[in-house]
Amino acid sequence: MRESFHIETKQYQHIYEEYAPMLLRFAAKFVSSYHAEDIVHDVFLKLWDKQLFKLAEVDLKRILYTATRNACIDYLRRLSLEQELIDKRVLQLKLDELDYFEASDEVFMRNDLLAVLIGKIEELPPRTQEVFKLFYLEELKTAEIAEKLAISVRTVENLLYRALQYLRKNCSPFFLLFFF
Repeated sequence: MRESFHIETKQYQHIYEEYAPMLLRFAAKFVSSYHAEDIVHDVFLKLWDKQLFKLAEVDLKRILYTATRNACIDYLRRLSLEQELIDKRVLQLKLDELDYFEASDEVFMRNDLLAVLIGKIEELPPRTQEVFKLFYLEELKTAEIAEKLAISVRTVENLLYRALQYLRKNCSPFFLLFFF
């Protein structure tokens, strides 16, 4: 049994020494020499595992070249799929980045518009300004504002109406829709 293993090992070693250099050159035509070595070594490992080195040399040569060619094709397909995934991820990152910039532009635009709106609100008479802020910023009801300021509900409604009328006149419709 031991002697048979020794003979098989010698036979395998002979096949490796005979065909490995040719297979390396063959595989290196399609993949980098680094990957060609891995591919050829894997082919020879499969050859050993399946005990194919015991076949006739004519069949063995054909099997070795076919297995090496197929392993190169598999490697290139896997590389292509990996590159496709990388390309998709890069594209998604670019899209995410564009979305981020679009969102940040909207925030900056909203902040700029808000600053303009606050400026316009500050142009209102003091009492109108106070009623407007209590209603829209503190979200109090007209009755609550009337009670807090010791004025009638009708006066609160009139001041809110005037404030909105002034803002509509002095701000674009899009601008007001953006905030209300």
